[in-house]
Amino acid sequence: MKSVIWRLLLPLLLLVAATARAEVGKDVLPAVSWQEALTPAWFPSRMHAFVWRNWTVVPAERLAWVVGTSPENITDIALSMGLEKQRGGSIQNVWNSPKGYITVLRRNWHLLPYKQLMQLLGLTENELAWRLKEDDFLWVKLGSMKPKCDVLTYSAPTAQQQAKAGQISQWVKEIKRGKQKEVPRFDFYGEPEDEPVLWKNDSTIRMVFSYSSEFGDPLLDSTLSSYPDVLLRRLAARGINALWIHSVLSTLVPETDLFPGDALYDVRRRHLRKLIDRAARYGIRIFLYSNEPRAAHRSFFDRVERQAFKGVQEGDQYALCTSDVRTLKWLENAYKDLFTEVKGLGGVFTITASENLTSCASHGHQAECLRCKERNYAEIIAEVNNAIARGVHAANEKAEVIVWDWQWKEAEVEQIIEHLTDKRILLMSVSEWGLPIARGGVKTTVGEYSISSVGPSQRSLNHWEMARRSGLRTMAKVQVGTTWELGSVPYIPAMELITQHARRLSAQYMDGMMLSWSLGGYPSVNMDLFLEAFADQDFRLEAAAEQRYGRKAGKLVAQAWHLFSEGMAEFPFSGATVYNAPQHMGPANPFYADPTGYRATMVGLPYDDLGGWRSIYPVEVYTQQMERVATGFEQGMVPLRKALKVAGGQARLRLKSLARIAQAVALHYRSVVNQARFTAARNELLQNPTLSAEEREVRLQQMHYSVESELETVLALLPLVREDATIGYESSNQYFYIEQDLLEKYINLKDVQLLLEKQPSFFLSDQKP
Repeated sequence: MKSVIWRLLLPLLLLVAATARAEVGKDVLPAVSWQEALTPAWFPSRMHAFVWRNWTVVPAERLAWVVGTSPENITDIALSMGLEKQRGGSIQNVWNSPKGYITVLRRNWHLLPYKQLMQLLGLTENELAWRLKEDDFLWVKLGSMKPKCDVLTYSAPTAQQQAKAGQISQWVKEIKRGKQKEVPRFDFYGEPEDEPVLWKNDSTIRMVFSYSSEFGDPLLDSTLSSYPDVLLRRLAARGINALWIHSVLSTLVPETDLFPGDALYDVRRRHLRKLIDRAARYGIRIFLYSNEPRAAHRSFFDRVERQAFKGVQEGDQYALCTSDVRTLKWLENAYKDLFTEVKGLGGVFTITASENLTSCASHGHQAECLRCKERNYAEIIAEVNNAIARGVHAANEKAEVIVWDWQWKEAEVEQIIEHLTDKRILLMSVSEWGLPIARGGVKTTVGEYSISSVGPSQRSLNHWEMARRSGLRTMAKVQVGTTWELGSVPYIPAMELITQHARRLSAQYMDGMMLSWSLGGYPSVNMDLFLEAFADQDFRLEAAAEQRYGRKAGKLVAQAWHLFSEGMAEFPFSGATVYNAPQHMGPANPFYADPTGYRATMVGLPYDDLGGWRSIYPVEVYTQQMERVATGFEQGMVPLRKALKVAGGQARLRLKSLARIAQAVALHYRSVVNQARFTAARNELLQNPTLSAEEREVRLQQMHYSVESELETVLALLPLVREDATIGYESSNQYFYIEQDLLEKYINLKDVQLLLEKQPSFFLSDQKP
């Protein structure tokens, strides 16, 4: 009876929470840009693009309601393009949930205005605004701008549009012949398990983020579907003993007279207790991500009493100034209350100088605050961490407080560490941060998110030494599964690099390791091998391969891992490259015949922004390095396929899974090469009218070749995606692409191919109007 009452009350409580958020934070949708949205030229119309992109994720009835027509009219458009009729149960409900909505939102960002996006997703304005702000920088990932587009209203297709739809239908028939059954999306844990690590129980923290977790607000889900038992069991078998979850403090505490809270705080706490109990069955503790005290909307400070702690400004957000003792006391008491009422929490890790605006010093602008401008940066950063530690440890002495030095000013690090008064704190540093590298002759240093660069760096070694001198314990942050060097696969099988990193860290006697950000937490062979290499002084990669796959197959697999690692070590790393380049979308990113004028966004929409993709690398060097990465994985597939022929039983099943992921990695990097070559040739043709006829022909041939190579890449990736629900997915971005997007890419390529064959003058600068 209680569960029935709860299901009836929850929608009302959610509405109350949304109203409370609006009152406290005034989550308002950002203004629409002046920049016109992109209409995909390979579709007959924007309406056709709308139907195509949503046909496998949104029921026809809702699509019809959004654009003011009947489901029959929507279905007619779909059928005219060769799509199959929707059937009952063919649309997964998860697409209209917090675990799937980003995939739907992103594919409609250029097609619908805000109002129709909200109708499509079933969100209020306040809910959409909150998600854009709090769901791991979703607004930034979409480009920090909403493209301008008119309301989309149905009108009957013209004869010309029908003819183009017919052409699309023919292309769809080409690519769908003999289509195999697709594994449902989000079905992540059906693959055979690899041999787990036999890990002794010790106090070393080994922490990851749930591979299948909703990022933004997972604790509103009463089923806690982000944390299934099958995942917890597989992680525990590999030695993982800690799981971190995204949290915003104000959603977990009641509102006070001056400081923010949330009407549903107790609901989240109830679900958090349930998660703690579930994870504890597997020996896993729950940690909270702390990026606090979170800034508030300017309207929050309308009350005169709050003006005293109104700090520095960023846009319409203001920091809660920590130079006012009330802010620090609220922070301390909020964590004390949370850890008192939610028994068994493992701890927190803090980010205090990056991500969202928190203290006035968090983004380095304390000089703009009247209260903070005369204060020392190190003191402000340290006092926030100290307040959190006091609150946590006042409630639970055994809970861990992990202080991450992410983006601290280098000159201030030692002073910040000295100001950390609670010696139970662990100081965490990114292992590879600051490593000097040279790729293709271009020298730079690594930030983070790098498998291609093996740490630890001198910077991290220095920080850990400072921490130990100050009486603190130490932790390393590493990525052992995947990184933003390629975020849309569950792991990158560059095993030599992974295990080298583990061995080097093992020599540092770490008290803990955070092994993933929102990506990289899949229970994979990467995780196994990293932890084995970390624990075993006598670890040998070839022996580990033979143990898993048999002597003959194991030797071949070790050869493959070597070639994968050689290729991965050539990745043209820079902060902009890992965020902006198209490796995450891979073969799903369109080829644009016309320049879009859009800049690539952070792990979101790469567009055709070759300048943003390559960052510090010249075009030729960037393309050459990506070619080397792709070639390394392609060459590694040769011994891996041989291994498949000699392996048997469970080992062969596990190898099939490994081969599928490795092949997907190779295809993604090959696609990056194709995109770079196509875009570079297109740009030269359009921007350089002085090219000779011979030079023009060379560029046109390069575009032809790139299209043909990309068609092969799409066709090769499609069956892998149908077989494996992990390919294309990352938790904070959800699905970068699904099968429907690869089918669209095929149509896009065929359309560009027609232009090149029948109207090459389209690409010539002196032929443009």
